[in-house]
Amino acid sequence: MSFRLLGPLEIVTATGALPLRGMNQRAILAFLLLHANQVVATSDLMQVLWPDGDAPATARKVLQNTISALRGVLARGVIPTHVASLVTQAPGYMLRMAPEALDLARFRILADQGRSALAAGQPESAARSLRAALGLWRGRAGQELAEAGIDWPQLAVVDSARTAALEDYCDAELRNERHREVIDCLEAASAAEPSRERSCHLLMLALYRAGRQVEALRAYERLQEHLSKDFGVQPSREVRDLHQSIINQDPALLPSEEPDSRDIDFDSPSDPELDLLFALLALVQRQQRPHVVTLAGGSGGEQGRLLTELTSRLRQDGQVTVWHVRTGPDGAALGDELRAALRRATLHRPLVVVAEKLHHVRGAVPACVGEVIRVAGRTPLLVVLTARAEPETLWPGWNAAVPWSTTVLV
Repeated sequence: MSFRLLGPLEIVTATGALPLRGMNQRAILAFLLLHANQVVATSDLMQVLWPDGDAPATARKVLQNTISALRGVLARGVIPTHVASLVTQAPGYMLRMAPEALDLARFRILADQGRSALAAGQPESAARSLRAALGLWRGRAGQELAEAGIDWPQLAVVDSARTAALEDYCDAELRNERHREVIDCLEAASAAEPSRERSCHLLMLALYRAGRQVEALRAYERLQEHLSKDFGVQPSREVRDLHQSIINQDPALLPSEEPDSRDIDFDSPSDPELDLLFALLALVQRQQRPHVVTLAGGSGGEQGRLLTELTSRLRQDGQVTVWHVRTGPDGAALGDELRAALRRATLHRPLVVVAEKLHHVRGAVPACVGEVIRVAGRTPLLVVLTARAEPETLWPGWNAAVPWSTTVLV
């Protein structure tokens, strides 16, 4: 289940995208997604539909009908209320959402995680999180709205956050000595916003490290020209100092050693399921609240691949404890194993608990998992389960017993 705002507006379920009819539905849904879990006043939503202030006498009824239609879309998609629900709350409406269900929320979590890793001197981890964040984008935020002439400042803020995350990603990769791999990204960013100093600064450094000194100096000249023409100012001291260091061929600008042979293609296809697992892990760290994710599907091969990739990356980083639970032939050991794992958890180190092939375990699973979630309190705990079908299908009452959960169909 995914609400997608970072590109064309979509609500995607296991069976495909839900139909959104007309610009009214799309505009109201997009505005509510931009303000997820916040009450949006009726007057603000009417302004969305009639931005020029020419609302007809039937405006309130039109808005009510649009809200009703959106509720119908959610109902037809059989979206659980703990994932998303559109509620009436004075002085307007609120779209209650689980953060992991909205691509914008996942983007912000991953971008913040990457920025924190960068500040902590962990550029490999930072690049991984930021690459996952950028991989969620499929175009401009609310793309069809922008094409229809809608220019809400909130959309501009989201697009700007993408540019900032791209700069953070390129900064991390420069620290990882992969300067050649980010030149194209930075050239595109600088061309799109020629007065943006940080993009230019990073581009100049990447070009110089790649042996393209003349092009680095030309990038500075373009920035200087645009800033002078558009704002009547000169580049910042930091950019001017870099420019002078490039002219002087300062050896301090070069990497300390030969570049790492590990090449990462920024344009390579992202792995949305794996990205979601890392986003959920970031969520439990940020909110200090446990969460359960079930990898459901008929084939165990894809589940195994995701688990192998997830656990191997976490062990490489060394920042997260990974614990594999043994369920026993009939699931009798599940509760004891989960409690044993939780005893080793701390508030300061995230814990990922993995329990595989739970489809053979029947009624015990909701009670065991629900108990651990309640006892965990503020422990940053992510429980990853695998099964052949969705939890509510295997274990009726799952959604009530395990309130903080996500199902990923693979």
